Amino acid sequence: MEKLIVILVSIVLVILDNSLVPFFSINGVYPSLLFTFAIAYSIINGREKAVFIGAISGILQDLFFFYGFGVNSLLNLFLCIVASLIGENIFKTKRLIPVISTLILTILKAIGILIIFYFLKIKMDLSKSLIMGIYNAIIIFLCYKLVMNIPNEEYKKRPWRFK
Repeated sequence: MEKLIVILVSIVLVILDNSLVPFFSINGVYPSLLFTFAIAYSIINGREKAVFIGAISGILQDLFFFYGFGVNSLLNLFLCIVASLIGENIFKTKRLIPVISTLILTILKAIGILIIFYFLKIKMDLSKSLIMGIYNAIIIFLCYKLVMNIPNEEYKKRPWRFK
C-alpha cells in the first residue's frame, strides 16, 4: 500500500513540476518537487525505500528530460541512497539536517548532470543550481512534516537509539 501511495504522489509531483511550478520561477529557476520529495522520503525511510523512490523519481524525471535519458535515474538513485545514509544518523523529526542535505544534494545533482553532459558534449549552465538548491531547501522546510505522515509501520516500530 505504501509503495502505491509513493508512486501516486510521485506522479502528481512530476505533473506539478512540469505544469504549475514553472510559474513560480526566479530568474528561470524553479524547484523540483519530485526530487525534494525523494530526498525527504529517503532520509526518513532508509536504504531499501530510497532505492525505490530514487528509481521511480529518476524515471519520471527522465520522461521530461530530452537530452539524456537515464541521467536523472542514475543520479536520483545515487543521491537518494546518500540521503538515506544521512537519515540513519539523525533525529528524523528535526528539519535542519534534511534542509541542509537537500541544498547540498541538489547542487551535487547539478554538478553530476554537468559532468555527464560534459562527456556527452552537451553544454549546460551550472550557475543557477545554487538558486535551485535554496528553492528546494525552502520547499523541504515547508513540506518535510507532510512526508513524515506517509504511513511507515517499520519506522514507527523502530526502538529508540541513543549514542
